Amino acid sequence: MNKNILHTVKGVAGCLLMASLAAGCAQEDIDTAPSGGGGMSASSYVSLSFASPQGTPTRSNNPTGGEKGDGQEKGQANEQANENEIKSAVAFFYQGSGTDGVNSDGSTKIMAVATFNVGSPTEPGNGIDRTYTTTPQQVDLDDGTYNVLVVANPGADWWTGQSLTLADVRNHIQTTAWTASESGYSDFVMTSAADATLTLNSNPENDPAKAEVNVERMAARLDYKAEASYPCTDPAYTGATVEITGAALVNNLTAGSYMLKRVASTVDGVPTYLGNETPDAGVQTNYVLDPWTADKTSANNSFTIGGEVKTAEDLYGEWFGNISQDPNYQDPNYWADYVQPGTEVTVGTEKWQRIGYTLENTTAAEEAGKRYSTGVVFKAKFHPQGVANYTDGETFFAYGTKIYASMEDMMAGFYGSKFDDLDNITSCATWGDVKQFITSTLLTNDPSGYNKYLEGLAEGKDDSETVANASSLTWGNYMLNECGYSKDENGKVVLDQNGNVTRIALHPYGTRTYEDATCYYTWWVRHSNDNDDTKKGIMEYAIVRNNIYKLTVNSVYSLGGEVPEEESLIVDVYVNDWLLLDNETLPM
Repeated sequence: MNKNILHTVKGVAGCLLMASLAAGCAQEDIDTAPSGGGGMSASSYVSLSFASPQGTPTRSNNPTGGEKGDGQEKGQANEQANENEIKSAVAFFYQGSGTDGVNSDGSTKIMAVATFNVGSPTEPGNGIDRTYTTTPQQVDLDDGTYNVLVVANPGADWWTGQSLTLADVRNHIQTTAWTASESGYSDFVMTSAADATLTLNSNPENDPAKAEVNVERMAARLDYKAEASYPCTDPAYTGATVEITGAALVNNLTAGSYMLKRVASTVDGVPTYLGNETPDAGVQTNYVLDPWTADKTSANNSFTIGGEVKTAEDLYGEWFGNISQDPNYQDPNYWADYVQPGTEVTVGTEKWQRIGYTLENTTAAEEAGKRYSTGVVFKAKFHPQGVANYTDGETFFAYGTKIYASMEDMMAGFYGSKFDDLDNITSCATWGDVKQFITSTLLTNDPSGYNKYLEGLAEGKDDSETVANASSLTWGNYMLNECGYSKDENGKVVLDQNGNVTRIALHPYGTRTYEDATCYYTWWVRHSNDNDDTKKGIMEYAIVRNNIYKLTVNSVYSLGGEVPEEESLIVDVYVNDWLLLDNETLPM
């Protein structure tokens, strides 16, 4: 990976906006025998409040590791995405060991599970402050002090009918972290971000036991911003400009995330649950772990997902490892449909385009890159200058650093006046004549592959054997029937005819096809920056929950790929943590 690229980072800390809790609660007893409760068997009313730590927004010039990223950003709450609303929640009650809390022994029993339905919030009218309140709910537990873990918008009730332990909750893999529909994104799953406790003392409904629970979204979000046009800085394309028109995620992990965040000093180390990222002067020193972090190596392609052994491809949506094998990924039409402009997001006075959401995705430092790291594919229009016969915005072809308006122009550039001699194949009566035509007329590096095509047809043919129809062997017929290429009556290039994808047909011969002047750039998302371009740092290329990765295209160096390849652009990155809208509570 080329790391000689400017990566700057804007950040944000914080957490979340919590929406709408209503009355109505169901509670399931898991174990009513507390390991250290105080008092007689009883039941108490409980009220929980969701909150998030907040701080002063800051900006930096590098992606900074750590819990607060590089600043804060409010969650979106509109018709395209409601990143803050809570419709339901589930609380797990247990008694941990001393101050160990969630890091207590995994065999610690979950003693009760309570589920809460959520209603509409009340607002004072300013559109910012909200109150989310439900009637206190009864939990059948003995008096004593309990640890509490909370999951908001949990989706399917995977906990029902089970005798759960703390390990069961910590190790649960959540595959759905939000809901996507035609109306937008909603129901973002949020989980405890820190230990919480409450003490029960036969609390009546009018004086419930209370605990404050910090929560964070399991999802991460990616936004981008681009200028209207960039000069191409590659001297091979003097005067060319580039227009970014869209972006899309690749290697976006879809197989699932641990319900609760965990960190460790190494990818196979002993995890600390709900632990902090620990940067040293902004440089990450420990790992956030997803369920497959330790297994993501260049030598491995076996991953247990949902109890089944699968491949790396099954971990991701749009797996970049398929780029060189799967015909879909080789087809520019696939990428033209997949990469879209994005959805406008307004942050203060700034306007961004939301690329999408994804789950946590981390690797060992040395394994970062196109096989496992999450990336962004940028789609762009390339506007070359000084190309003969070329109309801006139309399809063009490239060989090396040279751009041509058509394949005819490219062939003329290679063959000169001898390009017209290619029609002489119509006079070939035998395959011996064809073989002579190949050796005397065609170039071994023919950029259209015409020489290779004829060589394949002539192979094994007796020299005296008659050619049935030499006119069918012309370059024009080859281009139409084997490469899907021709020109219409107005001289405009037409691609992908007769079931052939022109780009795929021409690529083996070094010719690159840029339909409608469209090209692609790939950039691997940075979470932290070790400030050393000679190596990959810990968590340098990663995705961590509850962060917004804001990507600003700073400049473009060269012509991109016909389909996504490696990066040749400069991107500034700010890593923002989501946060609540002002200080809010969600009593339950």
